[in-house]
Amino acid sequence: TKDECFGKGEIFLADICYGTYPDNNPRKIFPLYLDYTDIKNHIILTGLSGMGKTTLAYSLLKELAEKNINCLVFDWDRTWRNFLSLPEEDYPFIKGIRIFTIGRDDIAPLSWNMFFSPPPGIRFSSWLGIVSSKPLQKSLLAGQGVEDFIENEAEKLMNDFQSGILKLLPNADDLRKRIKNKFAKARELLWKQSAERVLKDLTRESIKQLFGSREPLDISEQIIERNGITILEMDIETPEHLRVLFQELFLTYLMLCMLSKGEAQRNEIRAAIFLEEFPNMLPKSSIEKEVNSDVIKTIFREGRKFGLGLIAIAQETSELPNYVLANAKVQAHFACQTKRDIEATANSLFLKQDEIVFLDFLKLGEAIAKVKGRVRNCLIKIRPPFIHERVNDIQLKEKMKKWNSQN
Repeated sequence: TKDECFGKGEIFLADICYGTYPDNNPRKIFPLYLDYTDIKNHIILTGLSGMGKTTLAYSLLKELAEKNINCLVFDWDRTWRNFLSLPEEDYPFIKGIRIFTIGRDDIAPLSWNMFFSPPPGIRFSSWLGIVSSKPLQKSLLAGQGVEDFIENEAEKLMNDFQSGILKLLPNADDLRKRIKNKFAKARELLWKQSAERVLKDLTRESIKQLFGSREPLDISEQIIERNGITILEMDIETPEHLRVLFQELFLTYLMLCMLSKGEAQRNEIRAAIFLEEFPNMLPKSSIEKEVNSDVIKTIFREGRKFGLGLIAIAQETSELPNYVLANAKVQAHFACQTKRDIEATANSLFLKQDEIVFLDFLKLGEAIAKVKGRVRNCLIKIRPPFIHERVNDIQLKEKMKKWNSQN
């Protein structure tokens, strides 16, 4: 019904269409809207590459930004920067877009210090324990002994800094040098060598500023609390395991900031988080699964309480764990191809046996969508792309230079 499709009419998603008119234009039934509570209960978009997932995500970002909702985008493809090509007079929210190129210090770098920059209100020792445990074990295959080795030396460095012995904020390079000069024997020698390997990876020239800046950006103030859109380009030039490490630590930082603020009001969205290439964050090997960080699971299960809404974008439905599908109130599934993905999509939508074939009929820009508790499975057609120009590195560098001078 019209009322079911409109809900509170807060965020436009797509048009529900069935059939065509004589001129072959789609026959629109009703526009489908999402409520703020739908956003907070998370969205998943799946389907083959090039079928319209990202275009739909762009539309959602535009809708949210026009309602002055803070948005954070983890971009693995360098495509979301193209928003900057839109005319500001038609899209005023463009003025509030800030982009960081993770792992590329020559464009728009992000200065952070992963070990020595805890979130506001969080004790350094608590943050250090979080950083040096599961994220490092998952991304860099560090073990328990390595964790203890890094924690002990990092605490000594921080004590020296707080007591005035060190004049500059410590970083990962200081930690690496300190461990390198530390005497060790027997099993401790193995831990020392593993710790050096981990820290060598974190002090590569291209990402040294990201993981170990002496003057880190105040992420809480400059990104999390800032009004507007922040795009983090997870650049392909940075190894995938380091991109995953940064993304996990950043989301952990974000979640801790939200916990310190307490629960959000029912219709309050503190941040909408777009996770491009979402399966990259999920554990793949048996080791990763054993030490898997809980931050994604925590946000999917508890994020709504603190005003966080996830928009997860994936090509293969079969790669998504049950807790993702179970906690996503809004689903939009574009065309898929393999038997595993078709079965996973059909199960997620509760399709009957004779309805599964419909997944093979989906055309470009079409998806089967549902809003749990309000709108049953329906055919949606997304509106045409509104971004037609690309922004290259030189243009992005100039635009971010201008942004920094004005802000």
